[in-house]
Amino acid sequence: MRIAPARGAAHRARSPYVVPEASAKISTPQAKPRAQVSPAVAQQLWENVFTPYRKRILYPVAAVASLIFLPLAVVDYLRGKVAISALLLCVVAMLVVDAAALYRKKPLPIPFACLLLPGCAAVVLSLATQGIYGALWSFPVVFLSFFVLPRRLANAMSIALAATGAALTYLSQDVGTAMRYVLSLSLCLVVINIMLNVLDSLHARLLAQTITDPLTGAFNRRHMDANVGEAVERHRRAFAPATAMLVDIDLFKNVNDRYGHEAGDDVLKSIVALIQQRCRKLDLLFRQGGEEFLLLLPDTRAPEAMVVAETLRKAIARAPILGGEPVTVSIGVGELHPSDTAKDWLRRVDEALYRAKEGGRNRVVSAEARPYGFR
Repeated sequence: MRIAPARGAAHRARSPYVVPEASAKISTPQAKPRAQVSPAVAQQLWENVFTPYRKRILYPVAAVASLIFLPLAVVDYLRGKVAISALLLCVVAMLVVDAAALYRKKPLPIPFACLLLPGCAAVVLSLATQGIYGALWSFPVVFLSFFVLPRRLANAMSIALAATGAALTYLSQDVGTAMRYVLSLSLCLVVINIMLNVLDSLHARLLAQTITDPLTGAFNRRHMDANVGEAVERHRRAFAPATAMLVDIDLFKNVNDRYGHEAGDDVLKSIVALIQQRCRKLDLLFRQGGEEFLLLLPDTRAPEAMVVAETLRKAIARAPILGGEPVTVSIGVGELHPSDTAKDWLRRVDEALYRAKEGGRNRVVSAEARPYGFR
């Protein structure tokens, strides 16, 4: 029995795909095509660059902090500072529980962000009772907050702690001491944010390198597999349509043999640039291997994709990619079916491309019907 589509699923197929008119000139081969990191990944990196490494970092932090805070809690208790001792013991107990879970590779019973609540309370109480000596504990708490909280929240908490600490230091010490406390903690925050900006930039660059083909700037095969699988899952859960288009450069080996591999590389880059000029932002272009590319069109039906494919085929055939020598492509188009796995879907598209090659090249063939093409 077929499950009824979710509300609004029937309206997911948009109006016909509008393709910009082919221009007389295309970008030069040196113009690097775009390869954007998905918004979800970019947001995760912006929030906290340490997220993928959090458990690896926090296990030694939890173990060492437990060893440091336990004797301090005992000393404070013997000195009659029961409240601070109780807060430190609470932090130690939470750290021990989480450290044990990390060691056994189990889910954390207590989120590390919760540790900041008793930690901040202990700092404030220490500031109120011990003056400048209590202020010293603000620095490790601020530093730890950037490991366990999103960046905005960590900055907000640090600023609030600095303001509270400045007021308590002013009341127990003097204006000069309070100013030194605020300035030193502010400098610490500035340095932390500068380092996080550098780490964010390096992390994003490394991520882009792992999903991008270095020659053409199109996405690579690894990223293709992930996105095709995601399209299949979206179709299974929400009946979201998707169509794949396999583009193969005709007789590309002849280009390399006659003009050299450098000219062949320029042809690849020019074709990628031309295709990406005519794509929407949500369309994804992947280099599957050699002279073969896959264009993934989310929320697009096969008839719309056929119009796109034919427009691309004509634009490439007319473009001055190799001087006076024409460069053509053959294209196979296939829409995702409800029963398709990723492998089934790509096999059907590949078979359509094979029929386009067998039919004389420089044509578009749909996997949804018997072989046909355009000249």
